[in-house]
Amino acid sequence: MAENLDGPLIVQWARRAAKGLREKQSEINSLNVFPIPDSDTGSNMAHTMTEACESSESVDEHNTAEVTAALASGAVRGARGNSGVVLSQVLRALADTAARGPVNGAAVAAMLRQAGGFVRSAISSPVEGTVVSVLDAAARGAAAGKESLRDSVARALASAEEALENTPSQLPVLAKAGVVDAGGRGLVVILQALYDVLDTAEGVDAEGTHSSTDAGTDAPVHARSCELEVMFFFEAEPSSDAVAELREFLEDHGNSVIIGPISDSEATVHVHTRAAGPIIEKAFSLGTVTRLRIEVLPERDVDQEQLPAIPIIALTNAKGVAAVFEKAGAVSLTWNNDQEADHQALEDALSQTGSGNVAILTNGFDTSGLAATDRRLDIIDTKALVGGLAALAVHDPAAEWDDNVEEMLDAVAAQRSVSCSAEALEQTLNELLADGGELVTILWSGPDMNTQRIEEVKETFTELYPDLLIDAYQADGLGAGDTAVQIGVE
Repeated sequence: MAENLDGPLIVQWARRAAKGLREKQSEINSLNVFPIPDSDTGSNMAHTMTEACESSESVDEHNTAEVTAALASGAVRGARGNSGVVLSQVLRALADTAARGPVNGAAVAAMLRQAGGFVRSAISSPVEGTVVSVLDAAARGAAAGKESLRDSVARALASAEEALENTPSQLPVLAKAGVVDAGGRGLVVILQALYDVLDTAEGVDAEGTHSSTDAGTDAPVHARSCELEVMFFFEAEPSSDAVAELREFLEDHGNSVIIGPISDSEATVHVHTRAAGPIIEKAFSLGTVTRLRIEVLPERDVDQEQLPAIPIIALTNAKGVAAVFEKAGAVSLTWNNDQEADHQALEDALSQTGSGNVAILTNGFDTSGLAATDRRLDIIDTKALVGGLAALAVHDPAAEWDDNVEEMLDAVAAQRSVSCSAEALEQTLNELLADGGELVTILWSGPDMNTQRIEEVKETFTELYPDLLIDAYQADGLGAGDTAVQIGVE
C-alpha cells in the first residue's frame, strides 16, 4: 500500500481526474446556478485539468516536485472560469506541499488546508455553500485520517461528499434550484479519482487527456445578458505591485474577481464585467497578457430595474441577429428602411435606454432617412454587424460619454470585416489573418453553417495562431450564400 503520493501516482491521479471531469461534464454543468447560471463549470474544470495534464507531459514523472509544479503551472495558465481558477489553486497547493517533502497522509491534509487558503485569497468575496466550504470540509476530514495516506484520502472524500450535500442549506440560490454546488461536485470527482488511484493496483487507464472540453452538453440553456466573463494570464515585473494594482482595478470595474497566482508576479485572472475594454487596457498597461478569453454571460436572476440601461441601439434585420446584440447588452432595433415605421421603432428603442445620450450602431444599414429626435444621437457607422459588436465591446458605463464614442469609433476603425459563404470561411479567414490580428469575431447563420463546423474552424486557427481569440455567434437570419458568414478581425 502506497504511503506517499509520488510522481507516477500523481500523474495517474491527474489523468483520472481529467477523465472523470470530462465524463461528469454535463452533470456538473447542469448544476451551475451560482454565481452565474452559465452552465460551464464542468467544462471549465475539465479543460483546466486537461491543460494541467498536458503541461506535466514535458517533465520526468518520477520527479514528484517537477510533476506537481508542471501541473500547477499548466492549470494556472490554462484555467477557465471561477472553477478553473479554484482548481488551479488546489494544484498550486499540491506543488508547494511536494516541494517540502513526501506527500503522505498528513501532507494531503495540509495541502487541502493550504488550498482552501489559496482559494479564499484568490476570490475577492468567498461565499459559503460553494466549493470553498467543500474544500474546507475535505481538509478537516483528511486531518482525521491518522492511519495512512489512503485513510486520509478516504476521509477527505467522505467529508467532501457530506459538505456537498449540505451546500443547499448554506446558499439559498442552490436550494431554490434544487441542486448542490457545481464546483463542489467537481472537487468530489477529483478526490474520488485520487481515492480510486490509491485503491486499485491498476491505477488509471492511460486514455488520452487531449479530448476537447468545449463540446456541447445536455445542460439547460439560459437567457443571456450583457455581462462578460474576461479571463487571461498575467505576467508583470517581479518587483512590481502590478498584481495588487490590477486586483484593485478589477474590483472597481467588475465582480466575481479571482486572481490565482503561480508566483508573486504571475497569475491567472478572472472577472465578470460590463466594461471589458478598460480592464484589458489596464492589464496590458501593467504587464503582459496572454490566453485572453472573453465570453458573454447569461442573465442573473435579478430584477431588470437593478441593471443600468446601456444607451446603445443596434440596427438589425432578423431575430437571430437581434438576439446576439441583446445578449451583449444593446437594445436591438429591426431596420426596415421605412421612415415612418423606423421612426416609431426608434422611439420605442429610445424608451429602453434611459434619458441621456444614445449611440446608434448602424451595422451596415442606411440611416440617411433617420428622423430627428429630441435626444442626442451619436451615429456610429460600424460598416457591418461584426463592427457593431466591436464597438459594443469597448463601451464603458463608467467613462465619459464622448470618450466612449471615441473608443467605439476607434474599435470600428481597427477592424477589417468581410462577408463570405460557409464554404469560403477558412480561405477568407486565412487571407484576413495574413495582415495580422489578435481577435476574430464570426457571425454565422444556418443552414449552410453549423456549430460543429465552427468549432472545427476555431480549433484549427487557434492551433495555427496560439494567441488568437475567436468569438463565434450564431445569428439566424444573417443571410445565405455569400452572406451566410460575417468575419471581423482586429
